Amino acid sequence: MSTVIEHIVLLKVKPEASDEDIKKLIEGAQSLRTIPGVISITVGSTFAEEWMPDRRNGHTHTLSCRLQSKEALRVYQDHPLHAQVKKECMLPVLAGPPMAVDYESVVVLGGDRTEK
Repeated sequence: MSTVIEHIVLLKVKPEASDEDIKKLIEGAQSLRTIPGVISITVGSTFAEEWMPDRRNGHTHTLSCRLQSKEALRVYQDHPLHAQVKKECMLPVLAGPPMAVDYESVVVLGGDRTEK
């Protein structure tokens, strides 16, 4: 079975961040899809429905990046575009340091099918 690397980043955006600031953060994050080895990027606002406990711990946005390999994660982390997006689009609007985790996983689709 083939595996992928998941890079998950939890963000706490400053309350005073404007809609334009958040749009810039999201568009900047989406531009990271052009880095070699990136399979997909998703980014969006977190939420808690009224019927569920609020588990966000102040995290307002999440970025999820799926990569082809651990080597691709290294390329991604060291890529100039990643540094630029982090510096220009993310860090200026964050209330604190982002929380990031990485893990390796087999992709499972719709029950007992696996991605080939």
